[in-house]
Amino acid sequence: MNATRFMRAAGVVAALVAYQVGAHHAASTPGAHGLGLALVLAPLLLIALNAAVRSNARVWLLPLWALGCIALWLARAPLTAHFGWGLWLEHASFNMVLAWMFGRTLASGREPLCTQFATMVHGKLEARVVRYTRGVTLAWTCFFVATAFVSTMLFAFASIVTWSTFANYLALPLVGLMFVGEYACRRVALPDMEPSSIMDAVRAYTHSMQMRRSGAQ
Repeated sequence: MNATRFMRAAGVVAALVAYQVGAHHAASTPGAHGLGLALVLAPLLLIALNAAVRSNARVWLLPLWALGCIALWLARAPLTAHFGWGLWLEHASFNMVLAWMFGRTLASGREPLCTQFATMVHGKLEARVVRYTRGVTLAWTCFFVATAFVSTMLFAFASIVTWSTFANYLALPLVGLMFVGEYACRRVALPDMEPSSIMDAVRAYTHSMQMRRSGAQ
């Protein structure tokens, strides 16, 4: 990984950590609910603004975006009082989207997502490897569904601080444990397979996307 990509990745990680620390602070600190609402709305507004700027319909989308910001500002009092709902919705929705991304590739006639990644790294796969990567795709699907379910149950029945501790401080480490556990299972199930890391898959996926863009031009 070159210096530019490393700095970009480090910036993304730093922003994610800052977001989670800020979200937990807002959830656990009286009087910090305004920060919580800002953390809920800022990513959505930035994504919407970026889409509006890039759209050919920016002439009317940008004023519409500005009107939306004004409406949110005028409704800030009730929104601030219930900012936790926004944080929960973002966390649960994000995990469900990931579950959908993995799970939809398990449908008949489709190539499981982890099989795609493995093919990008290793080339043509043996049947036993295809079966294994299909199982890994299913495991990741179940993991993200379970994460969304636990997040929802904690938000509904536990304190906001307990939910925030899980969502902001435990969910990502659990993802890391999944990677470690999958690697350990792979070494047992496929001991003769060449070791690879998540970064190998990321690099292969990035290269594949670059090749597709080049072919489309």
